[in-house]
Amino acid sequence: MSAAQPTVFGSHVGLFSAPDEGLARRDLAVLFLSPWGMEEMCTRKFYRILAERFASLGVASLRFDYPGAANAFGAPEGSADPSGSGLADSGLACWLSTIGEAIAELKALSGTRHIVLLGQGLGGSLGFLRAPMETDIAGLMLLGPVLKGRNYLRELSLWSKMIDEPMQIRTELRDTSPGAIAGLRMPAAVASDLKTLDLSAAPPLDPALPLFLGQRPGNHGDIAFGEILRKTGGNPATANFTGYDQLVSGPLSQTMPGAFIETMLSFVQALPQFHNLKGQPARLPVIRPIVCGDSRETPVRFGDGDCFYGTLCQPVASSIGVTAVILSTSYDHQAGWAGSSAEMARRLAAIGVSSLRYDAAGVGDSPPIPGRRRQVLYDDAQLVDVAAAYDFLQTLGLADRTLIVGRCSGAYIALRAAISDPRWNGLVAVNPDSLLWRFKGLPRTLTAYSQTILKRETIRRVLAGEVDTLAALRNIAVRLIDRAARSASRFVKAAVPITRLSSRVHSEFLQLQARGTRVVLVYAEGDEGLERFHVHFGPRAEKLDAYGNVEFHMIADADHNLTPLPARERLFAIVESTARQLAARHVI
Repeated sequence: MSAAQPTVFGSHVGLFSAPDEGLARRDLAVLFLSPWGMEEMCTRKFYRILAERFASLGVASLRFDYPGAANAFGAPEGSADPSGSGLADSGLACWLSTIGEAIAELKALSGTRHIVLLGQGLGGSLGFLRAPMETDIAGLMLLGPVLKGRNYLRELSLWSKMIDEPMQIRTELRDTSPGAIAGLRMPAAVASDLKTLDLSAAPPLDPALPLFLGQRPGNHGDIAFGEILRKTGGNPATANFTGYDQLVSGPLSQTMPGAFIETMLSFVQALPQFHNLKGQPARLPVIRPIVCGDSRETPVRFGDGDCFYGTLCQPVASSIGVTAVILSTSYDHQAGWAGSSAEMARRLAAIGVSSLRYDAAGVGDSPPIPGRRRQVLYDDAQLVDVAAAYDFLQTLGLADRTLIVGRCSGAYIALRAAISDPRWNGLVAVNPDSLLWRFKGLPRTLTAYSQTILKRETIRRVLAGEVDTLAALRNIAVRLIDRAARSASRFVKAAVPITRLSSRVHSEFLQLQARGTRVVLVYAEGDEGLERFHVHFGPRAEKLDAYGNVEFHMIADADHNLTPLPARERLFAIVESTARQLAARHVI
């Protein structure tokens, strides 16, 4: 399966999903409107799956990011209010205007003028506000929309604390600006506009407009909003958004709401325009670079059958001859946790370094590859994907000096890729959980195991057979053994050979040294991955002294994700320094 087709409209990037080949084109298309922040990260894969399902019904669709959100550049400063909403410049007015541009693009690409607006969270609110400005809206689908902006900002603040506290982020390092969550800072103008948002007081919609309202379980606001819509003349089709909590629990642990997806598809299939057919589209997608500041970004597809979607970021000024590949972490899409991958790419462009960031197979906007495991993390099959990224850069003439960067699971793949493929000149591995994978499935930290093992929900899941108990016990044992192996006990070293993989690790590091590959290892202070690192390189990392090509850095006051801005700034500086070193070595 190919990734969706990138298209550039105005200063925005969209992903267009055409109807599956050989199917009749329906006379309607779906425009996806994203929520904000952590919820957006969780809906990325959800929206991609929905787009694929719509395509299988002959329905085209378009996905995009608002200015200043997710993978997009920020809104131009001093922009006018082209939406006519009366909202602040560059705030929700800018986002509403972008929706209008996306509608025009989708009409041109799909060949239909009948558009269904589908939005979750804040995206649903924006769809509600934009619909009256359009004349060809065939349906409006609202999934747990934000009703009152002030309440929503308070909810975001609470949700942000729920994310920060388990990661033990110091209070003074947390971003408490309005709308901020998981290191993602909401544009100030958007946060300001939200204070006046109140859908219950908005002008009523056209009573003839087909409405779908996905109501979150137990959410009284969603139920009340359904009643408001009915009292103002609407007749919304309501459905329980079953699986909402599991969907937004996080990109790593989320599950897709399968039954709710089927309900949504049924709503679209019942629209009158679905039963009409349409001819060929007005035009094909247009791909061109978007320039902002020091960066020039181009959406790209690559790999076998164009199965990967990514962003090529290049310097506007002269290049220093180095290209970085920024790997995705866990199931976070290519913008990265707290937008760190997109920010890193643009920082690198400012010093003359090109980069490619992309979604791994089955992550974000890249579809899964048939035959692979559903759980793709720490799977050596991803080494093939990394090689495809290198091959793609080579076709562009950007593989002269290459640097691969990854955090957590991405760090593991970066390290394995550099070991297995001598074409890489350098790597930066941030908080790798292990240098060699010995776990079954995805292990949790010992802290996480200790916090949840006696909880009622954990016991319920174990009794219901929802937990692979043997895998959990194995993973706990490996972590405990690694912790014990940090001591100088000869008994531990002799009795538990599973921990004595250091010879292989050192053999691989010798290979990297012989090739002249620059290796930079970065850990947050206190990260649990250090336990396995110390097994191989000593409690003070003293065994790294044998490798002149290796640097070791510790970042203070940081969690595993490097959520606090100072921690991310420190990482950016390390990566920039590594890129400059590669460029200097090339000149010599």
